[in-house]
Amino acid sequence: MNIVLLPSPPFEEIGGVSTHVFMLAKGLGELGHRVFVIREYPPRWFRWPFVRLPELLLEKISLNFARKYRRKVDDLYFAIDALWKTKGELQVLNIQNVQHAGIVKWLRRMTGCKAILTVHGYLTYEAESRKWCVVGDRTHQWLWALETEGYDQFDAIVCVGSRAGSYVQQFTHKPITIIPNGLDTDLFRPASGDFNPKTKIHILFVGLLQPAKGIMDAIRAIQALVRDYNLNVVLRVAGKGLQEQEARQYVAEQGLGDRVVFLGALNKEKMPDFYRSGDMLLFPSKQAGLSGRSEESSPYAVLEAMSSGLPIIAYRTSALQEHVQDGTTGYLVEPGDIVSLVKHVQELCLDTELMQKMGRAARIYCEQNYSQKKMAEQYMNVYAHCFGMIERLHIS
Repeated sequence: MNIVLLPSPPFEEIGGVSTHVFMLAKGLGELGHRVFVIREYPPRWFRWPFVRLPELLLEKISLNFARKYRRKVDDLYFAIDALWKTKGELQVLNIQNVQHAGIVKWLRRMTGCKAILTVHGYLTYEAESRKWCVVGDRTHQWLWALETEGYDQFDAIVCVGSRAGSYVQQFTHKPITIIPNGLDTDLFRPASGDFNPKTKIHILFVGLLQPAKGIMDAIRAIQALVRDYNLNVVLRVAGKGLQEQEARQYVAEQGLGDRVVFLGALNKEKMPDFYRSGDMLLFPSKQAGLSGRSEESSPYAVLEAMSSGLPIIAYRTSALQEHVQDGTTGYLVEPGDIVSLVKHVQELCLDTELMQKMGRAARIYCEQNYSQKKMAEQYMNVYAHCFGMIERLHIS
């Protein structure tokens, strides 16, 4: 099959969508299909005269009209690029954002392709959480209408998590297939050799430094482990964000400079070695109610750490309950319960055999459920169903 995946941020950019697209493309390619990835950002020679300049002019008249114009022009570029790359022989169009549903009618009419949507999150809820809109205002109404109309344009809808699936069901009666993210388990692998007992335990935090990701909860947990239990631990933080300055200031004020290390946003090529340098992943990402109505769908940081043989200690959110086997591959605690976070980190620090056992279990579970090959095979089942080749598989 000739398959187009669009739009994708550059692979180097932080975020799960770009990782998902490139992992899926690699997996589909290994199954013998021709896969074309179209980048989210058109080249500068197109973007400035045809997108940015007109958009700036239209914003003086109507912000809403400027947004619609930008989306239409982006869709036009994506359609032209898809036709060019496939030489007009496009069979499967797999879109990553419902905002680009408008492209489906054009390409289906010209090529007869089947259109599949992959839903990675909660478009309107995320806009609420980021304070881009409030319920009932014009932006919120526009987004809600966009989703209401958009989902019905597709031949099939895939969601990366069950909660995302429940979210989409507010807008459409179409059947939804759940396919979790997949990754290269050969690339993200445990450190080679036998475990060497350490005098210092390295705890990892990966994510944007913002309230929803729980960076301050992670730092306060480390503070308690050091001051209340005298444990020799260090938190290694990979990420940047709006809360970075607050986090750095708190670390300095509390004298934790040698216990919390800020590494900035690491290039994705460095992440496999980063995970292999750690002993466990602390992932206090918060659920709906603490961070608005949006939450993690299928966090790659957790999957990558599990594939690397690390146990996970995280807050109990919908997605984490799907990925982490509580008591087997890690521990889940109620969101905001820092005391329980500390308790379980302390337990693993004092029992390295248990830590290794959980890490091995996490690796095995990830290999069995989250490999890029399995993800690609599941997507191929969806594509084949759209062409009437097989009955729909309800994947969960």
